[in-house]
Amino acid sequence: MKRMLAVVVLAALAFVTSGTERALAQDNEKSAVEATVRDLEQAAQDYNHAKVISLLTPDARWIERSLPTKADDLEWPQFEKAKAAGVRITNRPHDFETHVQGDVAWVTLTLDSTFSADSAEGQKWLQGLKEYCLSQATSVSCEATFVESEVLVKTPNGWKIALGHTSLLPKAQK
Repeated sequence: MKRMLAVVVLAALAFVTSGTERALAQDNEKSAVEATVRDLEQAAQDYNHAKVISLLTPDARWIERSLPTKADDLEWPQFEKAKAAGVRITNRPHDFETHVQGDVAWVTLTLDSTFSADSAEGQKWLQGLKEYCLSQATSVSCEATFVESEVLVKTPNGWKIALGHTSLLPKAQK
């Protein structure tokens, strides 16, 4: 009887432990996925094109006011113009909803962005962002909120973004 009780207790402990280990592994994967997305937002903020590309699959696509576009081409000329004009970007990603299923993950998040500039050229560039601004764009700053969804795949080099979609959050929903 004692032996049977010991076997039952050990089996129960093994079951609980394996469930806990799976949950921890799932949490670790979610953290790794979210870190990749945060790295992408930081690289965009820093105008680091090489880092952005390193976080994408070679065939990654992005949807932003268009049909899917090759992600490494998306808007980068505009980023270069903004950088040359001295525009600063501050990205604040939050409200992550992350799901991992094997080697595929999908994430939705909210991205609050502030664009600001001190130079006349940068301030002129900011005036072109009026459609994005949640409040009246000033000559020195613009606030915008985007909702993003991304599909990531796990590669030997970590999680990479294969598909992204960005939508401007309407002012009334802020």
